[in-house]
Amino acid sequence: MEQLNKQQLILLALLVSFVTSIATGIVTVALMNQAPQTAIQTINRVVEKTIERVVSTPSTSTVTVKETVVITEDDRIVEAVNKNKDNVVRLYMIKSSGAEAQGTNVFIGLGALVSDKGIVATDNNFVTDGGKYLATLSDGKVHTLDLAYSSSSNPIALFKVSDLATSTKLSIFTLDSEDVQLGQAVILVGGQSKNVVSVGTVSSLGQKSDSESTSTSSDNQVSYIETNFPESNLLEGSPIFNLSGDLVGIKTIFPSNNLTNLFAPVSFVKSAISDLSRK
Repeated sequence: MEQLNKQQLILLALLVSFVTSIATGIVTVALMNQAPQTAIQTINRVVEKTIERVVSTPSTSTVTVKETVVITEDDRIVEAVNKNKDNVVRLYMIKSSGAEAQGTNVFIGLGALVSDKGIVATDNNFVTDGGKYLATLSDGKVHTLDLAYSSSSNPIALFKVSDLATSTKLSIFTLDSEDVQLGQAVILVGGQSKNVVSVGTVSSLGQKSDSESTSTSSDNQVSYIETNFPESNLLEGSPIFNLSGDLVGIKTIFPSNNLTNLFAPVSFVKSAISDLSRK
């Protein structure tokens, strides 16, 4: 050993270390084969836990996960109904003729809240000279209505809730800005005492004559909307809206048409509101 130089001593040390490690490995394997099975399982569990701990170490990099959410038509219907369920108003007329009828409130139909100032859009056929009207809002309370707009050239009338507290916040319909299309899905809210929801489609569109048309917009060219809702579901003044929750039309009676499932398109509501604002 004394005759070995420094490099030879290093090589000898490496050789001894290599032989020792091989011998240790052989002995370990031999002992593992002779050891009880429970001891081996314990060792494996320790190794497994160690690996899990290493894998779960937080990474400093940012990982972006993209998820695809599928929205069905049913989801859109439910969302649209929830958006508008408080926007439907039930209308009553106060009967004033006859001893027995005095003070009696008679249900006449529905209306749609279209302004946070308490403006209700409904069928113009409800309007009578000297008529007195009431409305039940989503709060369940009965409110007094004043006639705000009525015209023989518009199937839509506007009423205003006159006894509305200034602090009251109303949920209102948004007015559809898109053209109504044949085959378009629409949602109807009816029901005399509670909301009854139906889903249907636009089955036909009536077109205004050139003399009736006042705009180049195709939306304003539609004189009425025909749907496939059964007659039993229809109440005058019932609103229909699209899957986005926007008001599309209001159930009205057209004296010149014998069909019962017709709706005045939202363009008439917009026109009535515009005329009212100019008063």
